[in-house]
Amino acid sequence: MQRQRDPWEPFRLWLALTIGVYATRAFFAATWVGAIPGWVLLAMVLIALALASKALLFPGRVVALREGDGGWWADLRDDWRLWWRRRKGDP
Repeated sequence: MQRQRDPWEPFRLWLALTIGVYATRAFFAATWVGAIPGWVLLAMVLIALALASKALLFPGRVVALREGDGGWWADLRDDWRLWWRRRKGDP
């Protein structure tokens, strides 16, 4: 059986690298290390967005809903209704 791969793994790694480069640039602003051009950070952010889009559009390991399970939207709707009932004072 083939191990299913986490679709968010490349995004998390790239985001950590992007934040690291930005922090290094900000921390050493007065030195040559802080002279990293802004377009490099922009490119890194755009790549991170592309990786996130790929993970959202092609998850690759979606588990089918169980019979009778309404999914996250039904859970959100139930929470919202419960909140309104509590706010109105209904038991």
